[in-house]
Amino acid sequence: MKEQEQLGALLPSRVITDIERIHMPYLGYHLLREKLTSTLLGESEQAILHWLGKDIGRQIPIQSAAGLVMPFIRLGLGKLDVLEEGERHYRYRLTHTIFSYMPPERILRSLALECGIIAGAVNRWQGREPEVRMELAEKGSVLISLAV
Repeated sequence: MKEQEQLGALLPSRVITDIERIHMPYLGYHLLREKLTSTLLGESEQAILHWLGKDIGRQIPIQSAAGLVMPFIRLGLGKLDVLEEGERHYRYRLTHTIFSYMPPERILRSLALECGIIAGAVNRWQGREPEVRMELAEKGSVLISLAV
């Protein structure tokens, strides 16, 4: 039996296959994340990105806390490591080379999207709305904690 494409609810499978073959520089991605979202969304940026992330995350099927590791890599969102996994709590470390070039206040606002994606996927998997907290770790990484 063929495994279901985890990102299939977000994009058509053919598009995913073709785009994953393209090597694209991160400069345009960084520009969009730094300028477009903050300019377009203003003071509501963090809340809107978190809400949007949750909507995206609810479309990504996972069966475990580690189920988001590959989708994060494939979407270029960074390297996601599961640090702790308990009955009602999860802790992740998210690292990305681009984080080193972002001021701390931008990281906390901009990465609300990633926090939302994790929260949405965990919500779908566990059937409960998690409470999410993000904190800066060493340069280039953040810690994301969820209580379900």
